Amino acid sequence: MASYLNPKRFRWVFFVDSFLFPLDNRLVTGANPDEGVYIPLQEKVLHRYMRQAGLDHLPESFDRYLAFVTRIVEENQKQGGIAMKFEAAYFRSLYFADPSRQAAAEVYQKYQTGGVPATEEYKVFQDYIFRHLISEAGRLHLPVHLHTAVGEGDYFRLQQGNVLNLENVVKDPRYLNTTFVLIHGGYPFFREVIWLASMKNVFIDTSEIEVLTYPSEFKTALKLWLQTYPEKITFGTDAYPFNAVLGSEETYCLGVYSARDALAAALAEMVASREINEAGAIAVARGYLHDNAVQLYPPVSR
Repeated sequence: MASYLNPKRFRWVFFVDSFLFPLDNRLVTGANPDEGVYIPLQEKVLHRYMRQAGLDHLPESFDRYLAFVTRIVEENQKQGGIAMKFEAAYFRSLYFADPSRQAAAEVYQKYQTGGVPATEEYKVFQDYIFRHLISEAGRLHLPVHLHTAVGEGDYFRLQQGNVLNLENVVKDPRYLNTTFVLIHGGYPFFREVIWLASMKNVFIDTSEIEVLTYPSEFKTALKLWLQTYPEKITFGTDAYPFNAVLGSEETYCLGVYSARDALAAALAEMVASREINEAGAIAVARGYLHDNAVQLYPPVSR
């Protein structure tokens, strides 16, 4: 996070995808030109985490690698991180199987010192590390953010990023103590995503949709969500510097205005059809724009 930002106002979320890619990634980076850019960035983050832990090479054993992962997560939370985030949909399918610890350990031990893991071997390792991370998040009461919408680049695959790929994870009883925040609301699968929010520990964040669509389209998605589980929906803009002209300030402003227009239209229709009254509409608006997020991320002491 930029040093000039006040951490008491601008909260920090840290990425954890790099823990899924500690081995030789030649098969991944060669998959398409996008991965040739994305994966080296993940390797860079992993090396930074290794320096943070005082490591100059990968841990010798799988148990020590898991301990390293847990250490970084705990330290980042202590330093003010309020959630961990996965961008996994950019790199692989959001469907995470449930391999055994032994199977994942065998892959790590086989390639820890060199060699290129086959795609299916690497997936076994990644699936286990993903589940280790979300289990630790539950233990630490640390929300898990997951990118669940269309993504940047020429080769982003909607099918592998489909939010329904996560159903076997968010509905797994082992993770009831883990809070999942489905970032970007699964768009364009907005009708499907709301039913995942039936789980008490699943929330939906609306960032990016305000920038991808006009308010008239965003209104349709937002209305469905607010009619169904209004206490599960949180506002966001995905303020991001796309280029030298369209910076994070501009995308934040665009997101805010778009969200306000869509919210006003959705609530006006709900009031007009007598689904709620005006007082109820104001309460729903406050929840979406503020109160629901406060429940997820309690304010820090000032």
